[in-house]
Amino acid sequence: MSILNKSYDKSIWQEYRTNPDFKETLEYLDSCYEKFCIGEIPATKFSEFRLFKDVGDRTTYQKSFFIRQHRLFTCIFLSLIYPEREDYFKLLQDTIFEMCDQYVWALPAHMPSIEVNNNCELDLDATTMSMPLAIAKYLLGDRFHPLINARIDAEIDRRLVKPLLSQRWHWEFRANNWTTVCAGASGCALMLNRPDVFELVKDRLNRGMQEYVNGYKDDGVCVEGAGYWSYGFGYYLEYADMLYDYTNGREDLLHTEKNNNIAAFLQKLFLDENVVASYGDMGMTLSISLGYIYKLKSIYGDIVEMPPKDILIHDIHYFPFMLNEFLYYKKEYVNTGLSKNATYYMADEGWFVTRTPYYGFGARGGWNGDSHNHNDVGSFIFSKNNRQVLCDIGLRPYTRQYFEHEIRYTFLEASSRGHNCPIINGEYQKNIPGARSKTSYENGVFTIDFANIYGIDALKKLVRTCKPCDKSVEITDEFIIEGEGSFTERLISVVKPEISDGRITVDGVTVTYDPSKATCDYIVDTHTLEVDVNGNTTKGSDVYCININVKDIKYGKFTFTVEA
Repeated sequence: MSILNKSYDKSIWQEYRTNPDFKETLEYLDSCYEKFCIGEIPATKFSEFRLFKDVGDRTTYQKSFFIRQHRLFTCIFLSLIYPEREDYFKLLQDTIFEMCDQYVWALPAHMPSIEVNNNCELDLDATTMSMPLAIAKYLLGDRFHPLINARIDAEIDRRLVKPLLSQRWHWEFRANNWTTVCAGASGCALMLNRPDVFELVKDRLNRGMQEYVNGYKDDGVCVEGAGYWSYGFGYYLEYADMLYDYTNGREDLLHTEKNNNIAAFLQKLFLDENVVASYGDMGMTLSISLGYIYKLKSIYGDIVEMPPKDILIHDIHYFPFMLNEFLYYKKEYVNTGLSKNATYYMADEGWFVTRTPYYGFGARGGWNGDSHNHNDVGSFIFSKNNRQVLCDIGLRPYTRQYFEHEIRYTFLEASSRGHNCPIINGEYQKNIPGARSKTSYENGVFTIDFANIYGIDALKKLVRTCKPCDKSVEITDEFIIEGEGSFTERLISVVKPEISDGRITVDGVTVTYDPSKATCDYIVDTHTLEVDVNGNTTKGSDVYCININVKDIKYGKFTFTVEA
C-alpha cells in the first residue's frame, strides 16, 4: 500500500510542519484541538441514545458521538505531526481506550432495534470507525502501549470481522452511498489489520462496489446529490486505491469510462462560483473535503476540474479525506478552477445545467424514486451573484419521521410544493412506481415531458421547455387538462418577492409574462424552515412560495421569462 507507506515515513510529517502550503491545514487542526479535545471525553448516555427511537431526534446523541470521533481523528494527526508532544499522544491513547469501551459504534438511527443488546451493528459509522483505528495502528502502533494495540485488534475483530463473517448485510446490495462507505471502509480496515479475513470477503466487497457503480447511469449523475456523491465515491476511491496497491495492480476498479464520468460529476452541477443544483438531500450551498478533491484529481487528472476554492474545506469528520489532504496535495491544483461558461445535458438522468457570466440555471427530469428522493421532477433553479434566487431549498433536519415514506412528503423540503414545479388541479407530484419523465436537448432548448409524474387522470399533457438566452431563460409549460381544471406556477425563494403589474422581482431577478396571452393572479405563502440555507439545523430562513394562478387555461400554454 504505497500511499500509506509514504505516510509511514516520519520525515514526511516533519516536512508538513515547515511547509508554508500546509499552514492553513495545521491551523485548522489546532482549532479542532480547541473545539474537540479540551476537557473530559463526553460520556455516552442512554437517555440520549434512545431519543431517536422514542421521538425521532438523532441530533442530541450524535453531537457527543461525533465530538468523541473528531477528538480521535484530531489526535491521530497531531501525534503524527508533533511526535514530541506527549500530551497529544496521551490523549490519543485515552480516546482510543474510551472508543473501545463505547457500547456500539453504530448510530441509533441505523439500528433495527434498541430493545436487545446489539453492539456489533455494521452501519456507516461502525465501519468507518474500524478504518481509522486500523490506520492509526499501522502508522503509530510502534509507539502505542501493547494494550492499545491489543484492544484495537480485539474490537475490530468483535465489531467488524465477526459480524461481517456471520451474515450478509443489507448495504452489500444497495446501489447508493451505504454500499461504498460500509464496504470500502471495512475492506480498507481488513487489508491493514486482517488480510486473512479480507481474502475471505474480498469478492463480496468487490461485488458491492460494482453494485454501487451499476446504480449510476452512463452520464455519471449521482441522484443523491453532490454531498452524497463525495461521500460514496470518496470511499469507493479509498477502497479501490488501496486494493490496487494490495494486489500489486492486478485489480483496478478505478479506471473505467463510467468512473471517469462519475469523477467529473461535480463540475456539471455548478451554477455559479459556489452554487450547485441542490437536488435531493443537500443544502443550497455546498462544502466538499479538500483532501477528497485532491485524491480525485490525482487519479483522474484533467477529467476533473478543481471546484472553486470557497467550497473546499478542511474536514476532520471524514478521516481518510483529511489524510488525503496531506498525501495528495500538489501545488498546481490550487490555481485551477471551473470554466466560466459551460452547458451540460446529462441525458440518462435528464438533468441540465448551464452557467453564464450573468446567471446559472439548472433543471431536472428523472423520476420521484431516487435515493434521498424529493418530488421535484421538472423543477428548475436560477442563480445570480453567487446565490440561488429561484431555488431548491434542499434538505431538512434528519429525523426518523423524515425517512418514513408516509410522512416524508408532508415536509415542504421533500414535497413538490417546496420546488419550482407546477400545481395541477390543486395537486402536487406523487411517487408513482415506474413513472419517469422524458427529456431532450435540441437546438439549445431543454425539454421535460412529465405529465405522468402527477398521477392525475385529467392531466393529458405537461411539457416544460427551458430556453436559455444571453441574460435570461424563457420557460414555457404546455398542458392539456380535461374538464374544469386549474394550473398554477409555483416559484420558491428565500428572499421576499415584490409583485406589481404582472412583474415579480426577487433579489434582482425579474419574472415576467405576456398579459395578453394569460390572465393571472398571485398568492405568496410564507414558511419558516427548520434548517437555514447553510444547512444549520436551527430555525432558519423564511421561504416564500409564489403561486401564479393562470386563470384562462383554455390556451393550454403559459410562458414566463426569468431575467438576471
